[in-house]
Amino acid sequence: MYREFGAKLYYREERLAGVVVDALRGPQVVVEGEALVGRVPSVLEQWMIGRTEDREPDSDLCYLDAVVPVPESLGIVLDVQRAGDHLLTRPVVVPREALDDLPHFLPREAWSRC
Repeated sequence: MYREFGAKLYYREERLAGVVVDALRGPQVVVEGEALVGRVPSVLEQWMIGRTEDREPDSDLCYLDAVVPVPESLGIVLDVQRAGDHLLTRPVVVPREALDDLPHFLPREAWSRC
């Protein structure tokens, strides 16, 4: 575990299966010039929608539980974390094979309960 760095690693069958970055203490994760950690979820969702529109007709944006955006080409789920009365983004990085069954790929504790 890398809790002192604000990240938690998850393993399956002795292989790294996912990395969850804490929204308040974690390192910043930048993709295509966009910071993903500790952001307002709706702002990043708009960035992802714009990114998807630029890639059409190969749209790769889907939603986990109808509210958590998942850009499939990135392998990053933009989960959320409560910070007082606000929600902030906490990226969950997973391999491509996880996209077939995201809610069950990592243990329940890996996902937010907001």
